[in-house]
Amino acid sequence: MYSVTFTCPKARTNRANLNKIQVWVNVDGVRSTAYLDLRVNPDEFKKAIFSNRSNHISRYCSEVRRKIDEYYTECVVKGTQVRAATLTEYVRNGFEEQHYTLFNLFDDFIEIINKRKGAEIGNSTHSKYLLAIEQFKIVVGNKPVKAVDNTDVLNYKYHLKNELKLKDSTLASYLTKAKSIFVYGMRNNKLTKNPFDTIKIKKGEVNIVPLTKEELMRIANKDFGIERLNQVRDLFVFAANTALSYCDLASVRREDIQTDGEVMYLKKKRGKTGVTYILPLNDTAISLLKKYDFELPIITNQKYNSYLKEIADICGIKKTLTTHLARHTAATLMLNAGIAIEVVSKILGHSNTKMTQHYAKLLDKTVINTKIEF
Repeated sequence: MYSVTFTCPKARTNRANLNKIQVWVNVDGVRSTAYLDLRVNPDEFKKAIFSNRSNHISRYCSEVRRKIDEYYTECVVKGTQVRAATLTEYVRNGFEEQHYTLFNLFDDFIEIINKRKGAEIGNSTHSKYLLAIEQFKIVVGNKPVKAVDNTDVLNYKYHLKNELKLKDSTLASYLTKAKSIFVYGMRNNKLTKNPFDTIKIKKGEVNIVPLTKEELMRIANKDFGIERLNQVRDLFVFAANTALSYCDLASVRREDIQTDGEVMYLKKKRGKTGVTYILPLNDTAISLLKKYDFELPIITNQKYNSYLKEIADICGIKKTLTTHLARHTAATLMLNAGIAIEVVSKILGHSNTKMTQHYAKLLDKTVINTKIEF
């Protein structure tokens, strides 16, 4: 359904009793309006629009209708989705098509992820999208989004790899996020081809060597004599026994802890993926929760990582301590203890076991298949 109509409201006329003609566009039951430049007397407009004789008002409206009809037909022929708001915007722009630019696409996408931040995507993921967009703007600048091509993407990739010196895994993250923005653009009819389609994104593997059980116990049993370090120690040990990421660690609340007989477990959605994880708590994790009355002493991620460096130095650990390392350590120890990969995948909050295979690669199959108490 498509229609164009005109009105001239009596309300808000000027001192000469004149008002702008208003055009209304209806597309599939959705209406949108725009004011035209011509001012007329509302009563004269009503007479002119219903008159069988040609007059300057009816001719003006007919010309406006013709331009809107032509633009509507052009959009339909191109296969572009036509909305009522698109047609009235065309009128407001002086009957000229305004190119939807790369920055327009980024602004629209940012508006969406701002709404999803904290609910569907974590703060870290949100920040990475903004960084990917910032660097794309630096390399490509602003241009009609349909003009962004494979060369622009290759230049972006070159900039990330050779000028910013990003590692393969970080490079892949930037490219993947930038590509998803263009996928969004295609799904919303902002462009007809994704310039990333011919680009192969090689996800470089990060060689994270997990802590051994001896190294983990060395940290867990160490009394640092400083409250802040002891608290960070407890957070790290808790993460290394639960495989929780930092954002999930920080979101643990008393009400998330449930019991089933003698089993105490956490059931929540991962902050990063939104996938529900079910996490049975072992004695170490339960003991730490009880120590803090089920409210973990969360600090900022920056301070947390800074204090972990102190802990590593004091304990003689050569590996860089992070919650990511703690997560790897927990997953590895679980697999090493003979826990089925399907179970570990559910605990990690992975959407499929293929994601969990990354942890399994760290172990010899004969070790994975050996049941060891953990």
